[in-house]
Amino acid sequence: APVLAQSSYAPAGAQFEARFDGALDSKRMHDGDRFTLTEDGTSYRGTPPALKRAKIEGHVEHVSAARKDHRATLNVVMDNVVLADGTRAPIDATITAIGARDPRTLRLRDAGLVLGARVTGEPGRKKPGGEGVALRSRSAAKQIEVRRGTVVRVKLLEPIATVG
Repeated sequence: APVLAQSSYAPAGAQFEARFDGALDSKRMHDGDRFTLTEDGTSYRGTPPALKRAKIEGHVEHVSAARKDHRATLNVVMDNVVLADGTRAPIDATITAIGARDPRTLRLRDAGLVLGARVTGEPGRKKPGGEGVALRSRSAAKQIEVRRGTVVRVKLLEPIATVG
């Protein structure tokens, strides 16, 4: 069988910042709803060159609106990355920070959410996007509302590579 060459675009551990292209809302969203993130391009100096202007495609799982006795929950699952040159690859990454950028310090301000640990998908089912990052509201009866343009810092857990 022929050996397929594999090109690496970004190493495991690389970090970059991206902005949500639309809003996330635990009251209005449902499991499977799609979202996209676009690499920020201006704020984070450690971004690997191949990830400049990249777009991440993903979906949400385990969406639960807040109720009097229950905090809102929403798992953000990143499925694929589409690089500026059109190359598409699966992505295995986590979110390490979420918030709005403070214009004076350029640091990420608190988004009013609890950024949970990485959560696994269905047991025994390995698939792109099979794991996600849990978002939780800080208090019961408060919905998760992530506005369009909210910045997240993304850390790659596996290198981004394509087979060609």
